[in-house]
Amino acid sequence: MNDAERALKASTAVNGQWSGALLLSPHFAVLQGHAGATGAHAHYAHQVLLADAGHWTVQNDDGLQCGTRLLLPSFQSHAVRGVPLRGCTVWIEPSHVDLQTLQAQLPLLPCDPQAVLPCLSALVARAPLDRRLQAALSALDARLPERIAAPAIAAAAHLSESQLHRRFQQDLAVSLRGLVLWRRLRQALVQVIEGHSLTTSAHAAGFADLAHFSRSLRRMFGVQAGHLAGLHLQHYRGD
Repeated sequence: MNDAERALKASTAVNGQWSGALLLSPHFAVLQGHAGATGAHAHYAHQVLLADAGHWTVQNDDGLQCGTRLLLPSFQSHAVRGVPLRGCTVWIEPSHVDLQTLQAQLPLLPCDPQAVLPCLSALVARAPLDRRLQAALSALDARLPERIAAPAIAAAAHLSESQLHRRFQQDLAVSLRGLVLWRRLRQALVQVIEGHSLTTSAHAAGFADLAHFSRSLRRMFGVQAGHLAGLHLQHYRGD
């Protein structure tokens, strides 16, 4: 039995239930509480797992990894198999921090959720977006939960459609369609955590139906919406 397998066996008995507070900012989120185990999934955000004691155990294409500080890059398929008794989970959008910078900061990030918040705010503030991309994102958010048409977003950003798609891939590390899905899911999760029904949450975010929302949630976070019932939401704006 290798170190990762021993850590998995010794980890807290985990299930899918999450609990605590989700601290949500426009470009990152921090879970202050317990993140349950997940199925295999991949999402747009970089994910950082922090612990002062105990280990995280994650399974990805390279096998099992364990440690007190793990960085899971954007769109890397992974499953959280073991969690420490006390840990901190961070999701941060690649549009506002590059992977190399985040990797360099990983040893310095505090495990305490309240202490890590200003560090994350400083990280995302270092990489302001081009004003045309800012205009595109503002236009996208203003149109949610309605259907998002690429020509309208391109016009708002004073870009051609081809330029818009190229800039999204180059500067945001995601397609327009992929970012729309991410923003819809984020909006739906806010609704769920605030206590709205799954159907209401799905429709409020512009999903075609509950099945589409459920599939997207499992694919991006490896959990069912019911696993998040123990979370409560706090908005964080760095004030």
